[in-house]
Amino acid sequence: MDSWIIISIFAAAIAIYSMIDILQSRISLNRKMVWFAVVVIIPLIGPLVYLLKRKAIANAK
Repeated sequence: MDSWIIISIFAAAIAIYSMIDILQSRISLNRKMVWFAVVVIIPLIGPLVYLLKRKAIANAK
């Protein structure tokens, strides 16, 4: 398999997982919209940043 296909599948998988996690989180609607946009606009990096920071995001007010 081509390495770009594997990277694309990985990026899509973590983006979908991040989007589902954002929608199910208890953060405000405005923050959800911002993080959702970050995940969609900045592929691969956006979802990784969200997943690494999600505990801090959930605790912030």
